[in-house]
Amino acid sequence: MAEISFGGLATGLPTEDIVAGLMRLERRPLERLEAQKEYEATRLKAYAQLRDLLDGLRGAVANLNLTSDVRTSKVEVPANAPFTATSNGAQTGSYDVAVAQLAQVQKSVSAGVASTTDKIFGTGTLTLGDTVITIDDSNNSLSGLVDAINKQAGDSGVRAGIINDGSGESPYRMVLTGDNAGVNFDPVFALQDGDGQAIDFSLDQVRSAQQAVAYVDGIKVVSDSNTLSGVVSGVTINLHQVSDQLANGTPEEGVPAHQWADPPQFQSNVMAVTADTSALKEKITNFVDAYNGVMKWIAAGYERFAAPESASAEGDEKPPENLSDVLRGDATVNAVKRQLQALLGSPVNSGGPLQALSQLGMATNRDGTLNLNNSRLDEQLENNFSAFTALLAGDNNVDGVMKKFNFALLKLTGARDGIYAANQSRYDTTVRRIDGDIARMEMLMDKKEESLRARFGAMELLVSSMNSQSNFITQQMDLMNNMMTGRRR
Repeated sequence: MAEISFGGLATGLPTEDIVAGLMRLERRPLERLEAQKEYEATRLKAYAQLRDLLDGLRGAVANLNLTSDVRTSKVEVPANAPFTATSNGAQTGSYDVAVAQLAQVQKSVSAGVASTTDKIFGTGTLTLGDTVITIDDSNNSLSGLVDAINKQAGDSGVRAGIINDGSGESPYRMVLTGDNAGVNFDPVFALQDGDGQAIDFSLDQVRSAQQAVAYVDGIKVVSDSNTLSGVVSGVTINLHQVSDQLANGTPEEGVPAHQWADPPQFQSNVMAVTADTSALKEKITNFVDAYNGVMKWIAAGYERFAAPESASAEGDEKPPENLSDVLRGDATVNAVKRQLQALLGSPVNSGGPLQALSQLGMATNRDGTLNLNNSRLDEQLENNFSAFTALLAGDNNVDGVMKKFNFALLKLTGARDGIYAANQSRYDTTVRRIDGDIARMEMLMDKKEESLRARFGAMELLVSSMNSQSNFITQQMDLMNNMMTGRRR
């Protein structure tokens, strides 16, 4: 229940106002603690902004710190070619590709049966190569045997399924399929019924397994799938159909066509791997933008370097407030800036024609941001594309500029040891101390206010008592005065 007080009844003083004013003075140290706590929270938010910008820079750097990232290339294949191809850091070059045979897996199909659950297989075994599957009362239905085959598919390389062909009384067929073109199988059943009589069940091969055969610059390539990886380093070729045949070759009985002494000849198509300079330029531009984002944020903390805020159209979402001024002069922020600038100017002594980012047209402005000369960059991409790998990703045990950036940014943004993590720990410690000080001071404030109210209350009682005594004396004196006046009469 709230305390009820009637201040100033005896003295006429505004007791409540006096106590409130005195307590406002007493609470000033407490307000300073609250302000310090809010300031520490703002500092941590500022570090979070810096961390996010450094994360963005790390993402841009990650696209440039590996050889495959820098050596960007693209593959061009004629629209009517029987194959497609993709590149992942492949060396530039031109290749003649012909497709002689597509890969296919073996399929074998059984005759139809009336039910998937009837126990029609009795007991016995099914042998698939070196894998023997035991058939008993637990799995001797069509669905049970399919499950048993699939449980051992990892060993046999053969998987089973059921097809309902919709025909008459026996529509359910078992289908066995090899995992890849290199799996050939001959299913052997050894089954008997309860009377010991043999059960006849077999499958017919409807498609044989065969490997894909292609020719790359006249060299025969064989694969268990229609995807050729590693034939040309950094290029994946996907085969879709057989190339047009130019010559029939000389058949040899029992020998696959591609193994004949005089095999068929097929029309080849040119697969051209060319430098993708536009992709690399975009990555470099993204790096410059991300780097400038960090430097602009830091510069915004210093008024003379701060870029003017751009006006946003009505209805546009306003960007988050830049809190860099909270960290103005902060040693950590200054160290980050110096480290990034040092990395930017670090040379790469790889022996190649490009040894510094400045050769790509990058120049540093007064506020620390980068200016990119696109004409200079285009010139280097055109004339020294192969040298970008050594400069950015490194070569021959020499770290490239972006590899150095990546290593430094991983440390700066680390979840345990990064700049935000370190300041989060400091913030937690500081706030715990401030909260403790606030709690203790709140208790002192309560006691102080209680003491003030008690003292003012005592004063009111004293004044009230004195007023009562004064009134009594006045009454007595008036009475005596009246008595004396009466005698005179």
